[in-house]
Amino acid sequence: MSKSLLSTTRHFFAQCVFMDNIHYKAYNRLQKRQDLYKTITLWISGSTLVLIILQVIAFQVFLDKILLNTVLQLLSYVGLILTATSLIFSMFHKEDISEIKINHRLAAESYKELRDLYLLLIEEITSSSDNLSELRNKSKEYQTLYSKIGKYSPTTTYDDYQEAQKGLGLKGNSNEEFTWSNEEINRFLPEELRI
Repeated sequence: MSKSLLSTTRHFFAQCVFMDNIHYKAYNRLQKRQDLYKTITLWISGSTLVLIILQVIAFQVFLDKILLNTVLQLLSYVGLILTATSLIFSMFHKEDISEIKINHRLAAESYKELRDLYLLLIEEITSSSDNLSELRNKSKEYQTLYSKIGKYSPTTTYDDYQEAQKGLGLKGNSNEEFTWSNEEINRFLPEELRI
């Protein structure tokens, strides 16, 4: 068994666990934002519809022309402001969150698949010392795949990073980005593969 190969493999396994988690945290963050935008749009649209209905009712209820004109003007101005607000809100939040969300989910699933491959590789490394060159080739292949996934993954935020740390029960030290203790890695592994 090569200790350096095992160490590298365990490191990338832990990275995959973390990256899978961080992309799901980003997905959840964007889902909440998308839900908020839908709620705001629904409220603005609903308010506009209520104002239109109130204008129709005002025509039938108020007999006094002066009062009718005042109520209709007021309702028209509020309706106009709500319509303008809706347009401005739509312009500023035009980005397609759905596409970004899907890309985060795809990245998370890709990291999850790679995590499983690393798990199998750890098992192979610890169970036999034969085929060391074959195991090293697999490790290099997986590291290349890890880099490709990262290259095409959408960007995450520092908040996503912190949420992933919390979700995985890590201490939250911002300097631990590329270092993993054996204890931390062991938490992600089945008992038989722990060091």
